Amino acid sequence: MTFPLMPGYDHINLVPGLDPVAAVKDRELGDSIHRYPKLLPAGSPDFGHAVQTGTEWRIGCTGAADPAGARYDLASNLRRRANGLEGEPGLAADLLAAADRLDPEEGEQLPKDEWEIGDRRYRVIRVEKYTLIGDGVMEPPRPTDASPACGSGSALRGFLLDPRAPAGQWEAQLRLNLVGYMPVLGPVPDVIRAEARHAVQSHPAVVLLPPTFTMVEIKDGSWEPITGADDPVRARDHLAGYFAELLPRLREFQGAPPTAAELADWAEAAEQIGAATGHDFTAIGRRFRTVRVSRMLRLGRDGPEGPRPSDQERYDLPESC
Repeated sequence: MTFPLMPGYDHINLVPGLDPVAAVKDRELGDSIHRYPKLLPAGSPDFGHAVQTGTEWRIGCTGAADPAGARYDLASNLRRRANGLEGEPGLAADLLAAADRLDPEEGEQLPKDEWEIGDRRYRVIRVEKYTLIGDGVMEPPRPTDASPACGSGSALRGFLLDPRAPAGQWEAQLRLNLVGYMPVLGPVPDVIRAEARHAVQSHPAVVLLPPTFTMVEIKDGSWEPITGADDPVRARDHLAGYFAELLPRLREFQGAPPTAAELADWAEAAEQIGAATGHDFTAIGRRFRTVRVSRMLRLGRDGPEGPRPSDQERYDLPESC
């Protein structure tokens, strides 16, 4: 089956009037761009998969740390869809056959990142993460980020990749800024820089995705990430859980059970984190901050960007098909 190209992938639909909610978010973005004018990479990319039906692309899921993990997630998605089909045994068999290649009971995974099954095309995708920074401070959550997400990963599941959606002036400005964005810092192999330059040419457009949020500890001028979530409320809850639940279990697992004093400190930290207000706060004498991690996906004529060769090699994996 022939699948259509992505319409309007290289366009930005700048409109003078947005709906009230979108207008507020665009003004908030403008304020953030003024306060935090620089782009800073925010860790390794995430991987997931997107699904094309007709001209429409939607995200299936994200959150995998590497392309192989995204393929396992895709296999799970294919099996769920096959199990829900009635009266289409041929399609169900094709879905299960692909899933068995991506997640076999025995042997190695087939490193194939694109599948055409029935009237749908499935592609493993690469999600870039960045944050805005100004005067050495990374952007905190915005006022409209305050509402908790419905569940882990729910902010991106089913997200429509629509480059032609109405955009305000600040979204348009940020997307233009990101077109040539090269999140490659420090001493990295030339091949990684070359791949980043190639991506700018092969997938020259971007769409902005809902953000995620990271809890960092600020100490000695450095920012150390600890945990995170899809909304600021859950990110803070995870930080409290890190002290109240994860640290004790980790020490038990390491064979060095925590002392009573340590348990008391961690319980106090969890209590203080739960009672803290604002996005910059202290607990048991340690300083923490909620950081807004923005996400983007590159688009080309044929749809969203997939993994790059170096994404495979970073994890000692064979190149994808």
